[in-house]
Amino acid sequence: MIRNTLYTILISFVLLTGCAKKNTATQEVPELKEATTKAITLQKEGSLQESLVWYAQALKIKETPQLRNGAGTALLSSGATEAALKEFDRALTFTPSSPDLLANRGTALYLLKEYDDAHSSFDKALSYNPSHAEALNGKALVQLYQKNYESALVLFLQARKAAPKNAYIIYNTAIAFEATGLLEDAEKIFTQYIKMAPKDAKAFNGRGVTRLKLEKYAASAQDFNKAIALDPTAGKFYYNRGLLWQKQLKYPDAVKDYTRAIAYTPDNSASYVNRGDTYFLLDEKEKGCRDLKKACDMGLCEKLEAYKNINTCTD
Repeated sequence: MIRNTLYTILISFVLLTGCAKKNTATQEVPELKEATTKAITLQKEGSLQESLVWYAQALKIKETPQLRNGAGTALLSSGATEAALKEFDRALTFTPSSPDLLANRGTALYLLKEYDDAHSSFDKALSYNPSHAEALNGKALVQLYQKNYESALVLFLQARKAAPKNAYIIYNTAIAFEATGLLEDAEKIFTQYIKMAPKDAKAFNGRGVTRLKLEKYAASAQDFNKAIALDPTAGKFYYNRGLLWQKQLKYPDAVKDYTRAIAYTPDNSASYVNRGDTYFLLDEKEKGCRDLKKACDMGLCEKLEAYKNINTCTD
């Protein structure tokens, strides 16, 4: 079964709570304080572009690592990851031993898929603060990506100890439990997270996958239904529900959900493979072969070759 739960990375926001020490002209201090306050307030409200305007204004008055970091986290949240990395690197020229900045830098590198550099940045943050929750979480996510599931789980549990109420870390811990095969633990942690974030569709999807593996089919269906209700255009949710219907021999329902999955995520070759397989079970071989050939065109040929070996889909 292809895992379709999402890995979520925690973005650390280490924001200014006040102005830097006064060493500018007296008349500039109120302007700096006003610009900084507006930048932070707008960022917290989610008005990221407006926030960046005010960070830029504050930086014109006085450059500080706190302001560079704040601008970096705003850029990171807005998807401008490379620009965010530049802000964190600049901030680190002022305070190179800041674990907060190093963790934020690692986050940006992780999102840029520069995993070795991200790992190094998280490690450096932990060298200054071994219980830094964001750095532990980030390092664990690198391990998770590299499929070192047990190592990732150990790090997530350390992160949870450091920040027991952090929702992102709780969610990531559930992912790691599921990845290591500790399904009962994963279900429990997903449930804990869902109580904290009852409108998070991916959490219901994650718990649905876990319950499917536990053969709790009715509960799994409820979770997938809830995930789809919260995010009706997420192809992965239909794909996972299709797996559930196929497991229960509800082939027409499976075909419908795989078709929906293809409509929303046409680049997922596994949807074509599974729909093709299901068509064969419905004795619709022509449709099945067509799907398997499509999947093979996308690089997933194993199932097509298996059918060819029994003289099917040979045209």
